[in-house]
Amino acid sequence: MRDDRVSSTALTVLQGILYTSEREKFKHLVSKEIIEACRAILLSTDEGKKRLKQLDSRVFKAFVPIIEKLMLPGITLHYVLRKKAIEEYVRDSISKGFTQVVSLGAGFDSLAYRLSKEFDSVNFIEIDHSATQIHKREALVKEELSNLNLLSVDFAKENLKDKLKNFENFDKDRETIFISEGVLMYLPRESVEELFNSLKELVDSKMEFIFTFIEPMRENRDSYGILLNLYLKFKSENLFWSIKKDELSPFLKNLNYEMVELIDTDKFKERYLKNIDVTMHRGEVIAIAK
Repeated sequence: MRDDRVSSTALTVLQGILYTSEREKFKHLVSKEIIEACRAILLSTDEGKKRLKQLDSRVFKAFVPIIEKLMLPGITLHYVLRKKAIEEYVRDSISKGFTQVVSLGAGFDSLAYRLSKEFDSVNFIEIDHSATQIHKREALVKEELSNLNLLSVDFAKENLKDKLKNFENFDKDRETIFISEGVLMYLPRESVEELFNSLKELVDSKMEFIFTFIEPMRENRDSYGILLNLYLKFKSENLFWSIKKDELSPFLKNLNYEMVELIDTDKFKERYLKNIDVTMHRGEVIAIAK
């Protein structure tokens, strides 16, 4: 991503959520508040406005399943289920006493913004590139929310641990949930390990880390279309880190973490899609570690 441009992938996720929210079988999975936030953010950029206009086109909607089949079958529904599961876990953690939520590479996700208005005693911090945050501020964070803080970090050039440690609105003594959604696959393994180590050192109280990871493509070949690699090269978004589900627990143990839970496609179906026959993406999994 160029320094002055928002992520095309971030816009695609919003478009996918809105597309799914209009499908009769799945519209119950997307709240009115999420729809409003997605639309507001898309309206804040010229490219986003084009994406919204596409959603009004019957031709575009007819082509989405074909595009998905060629790229990532079931991915638009996956975006919705991924975010729903993460939100449910964060809400549950807040009910158990966690008072700080830090989202790493938050993109255009609206979770922290929406929950900050609901839980005024919880400290929310979003960390991302300034190009993304500028549009997010314009679209969503129009009123002053004392418990919602946006920290600009260029992950390619700046040290996350130092930036967060020196951020006046970060409290190392609060019980903290870190979130990394759709980010770790773009980092080399050594950077992933460094991130895990940094988070442990940042907090002096209880902490949990909810993150997504991808399995090697060979593990779920049906979840990757023939044009995916070409698309990633065109967008300069190479995938670096992947790991099999049964290898994650030992990986975490070596970093002094304990696996709490895995939420994969089968759990998505059990929780949200009982008796609904649909193509689902199986390449990405949610994990919770402490």
